[in-house]
Parts: sequence; C-alpha cells; structure tokens
Amino acid sequence: MAPSGDSHGWVLEAVDLYELPLRRYARRLLGDFDLAADAVQHAFVKLCEQSQAGLEGRVAPWLFRVCRNKALDHLRRAGREQAIDDELLRPSSSTATPVDRGAGDPATTAERAEIGRRVLALVRELPAAQREALDLWCEGFASREIAEITGRSEGHVRVLVHRGLAGLRSHPLVQSLLTADQPLHSRDEERHVS
Repeated sequence: MAPSGDSHGWVLEAVDLYELPLRRYARRLLGDFDLAADAVQHAFVKLCEQSQAGLEGRVAPWLFRVCRNKALDHLRRAGREQAIDDELLRPSSSTATPVDRGAGDPATTAERAEIGRRVLALVRELPAAQREALDLWCEGFASREIAEITGRSEGHVRVLVHRGLAGLRSHPLVQSLLTADQPLHSRDEERHVS
C-alpha cells in the first residue's frame, strides 16, 4: 500500500538520515560499491511502498533489514552465500580511516590515522557475526534494533557485541594503546613543556 503523495516528506527525511549509514553498511556486507548502492536504493524504493504509520519508530531498523536482505540476495546470486558466522561480511578493501576534524599537529594526525587503520584491520579479523553486530552498534543501534535487523535474539546480539569488544580489548595492539602512559595530546603537551 503506497502512501499518499503529500506524505513523501518522511521518506525524503529518511533518505537524508540513513542513506550514508546504509551505504557504509551495505559496502561492508558486499565489498562492492555498485551492489551496495543497489541494495540501498532497493531499501528506499521499498520504503516508498510502506505507510509511515506502519513503521512508526522503526524506520531505521526496517531500512537496514531490507538492505541486508537485498545484500544477501546479491551474495546468493553471485554464488557466494555462506553461513553468516563464516564469511558473509567480507572485509572491505577500503583503506578509509576516521578523519580527524580538529587536525593540528601533522605528526599526531598521521599517528591517529595509522592507529585507525590498524584497529580497522583488527575489526576485520573478528568473526563475521561479531563484526556485523559491532558495525550496527557503532552506527548507534540498540541491541533490540540490531536483533530486528539481523534476525537474531536480543540476548545473542548483546553477546556478539560483548565478545567483539572483548576480543578487540584483549589484542596486544589495543592493550598497548589502552595502557600507554599518556594519551596522544598529553605527549604533545609534554614535548612543548620540555
């Protein structure tokens, strides 16, 4: 059942809010920009067929679920479908790292970028189900919403997030970052004082 013509504002608002997070999510699922764009477009086309009242308060999980299902369809068609716990979420070949918006010292910025790349590589080594749960958790979804998106129980989602974070925390690289004598900005200040 299609919404009436005057109610498309909520769909446009959803596009503004969720298009980029959906693209990131689909890209990590599929490892392909074009297939990811197709999955996201599919989700928004399906959203146009829904009533706003029927999705009240659940637009984001609904969109991510539809996008995820389309991504799984792409993987099936490509003959690459495997159990989600094995290899559904292949690591992206992207080397993108978080951007430091308050870039000051080029050495600190470079160090942070390198740390970001190394941590992303560690995340890619996690089991696929943990990566997906952490990915959605980092996008701001609650366990209940992640469960709705992935079709898992809420308790299982909490376990996956916990194990993923625990796995990252226990890695020697992360341990060295967590136990470093001082944070990056404190080391910079110490250099200026000396």
